[in-house]
Amino acid sequence: MKTLKFLILFTTIFSLIIATGCKKDDDVDPNNNFTAYDIKTVIVPDAMAQSNDEGAQTAKSFLSMANAMSGYGGMMTPPSKSTSITKLKDSGTELFTWEINEGNTHCTITLTFIETATTYSWAVTIDGTLEGISLSNFTYIQAYSEKDEASGHMTLYNPEGSGVLMTQMWQELANGAFECITELPQSLLINVVTNEDGSGSVEVKDWINGQYVLDFRAEWDASGHGQWWEYIDGIIDEQGSW
Repeated sequence: MKTLKFLILFTTIFSLIIATGCKKDDDVDPNNNFTAYDIKTVIVPDAMAQSNDEGAQTAKSFLSMANAMSGYGGMMTPPSKSTSITKLKDSGTELFTWEINEGNTHCTITLTFIETATTYSWAVTIDGTLEGISLSNFTYIQAYSEKDEASGHMTLYNPEGSGVLMTQMWQELANGAFECITELPQSLLINVVTNEDGSGSVEVKDWINGQYVLDFRAEWDASGHGQWWEYIDGIIDEQGSW
C-alpha cells in the first residue's frame, strides 16, 4: 500500500526523537509536585488490532503514530534528585535546569513551566552538543494545555535543521468526542476522532503540489469493526473492511 512510505518516514523521524528524548533520567522526583504535560491517548480497538486485514493494520499504525507523541511528557518533566537541578519560581513561572553528559551528548536542558489561572505551558531548550549536533539555546519542544484538559497542543522543532519537525493539536469536541491532529509539515497529516462509545475515524493526507490530499481513511463502530479506503490523487484506489 502507498501508505507504507508514511510509516517509513515516521519511523525515521521517531528514531531521532527517541535518541534525543530519552537522554534524560527516566525517574521523576515524587516530591516535586510537578504538573506534567499529558494528553488522552487514542484506544486502538481490539477488533482492529487483532485483524489480519491490511487496511486495519494500516489504520492501527496511524493511531499508534498519534499516540507516540504523548511520550514527550517525559522530556517536559524534571528528572529525579539523582540529577543536578536548578529550580527557580516566580509568580507562576518555574525554571528547571539539568545537565546530560553521556556518549556524544554534553548539554544543559532548561525547562520553563508557566501556570496561569486557566492554562499550563512548557518549553524545553537545549544548549550544548546533542547526539553530536551543536545547539545554542535551541528550543526543542513547546507545549500548551488548558487546565480543564479541553484542548492543547505541542510543537517539536528539528535539531538537525530548521523549522518545525512535528506538531500535535488535541481537543474535546462539543459532542464529547476527542480529536487529535498530528502533522509532519508539508509531508503528512493524521486526523483522528474517537467517540464516547468507542467508534471513530482516522484520515491521512499526503502533501502533493503544495496542498494536502486525502490518501487514506478508516472508520470503525463501537465494536471496533470497520471499513477503510485508500486514495490516489483523491480518488479511491483500494478499499476493504474488517
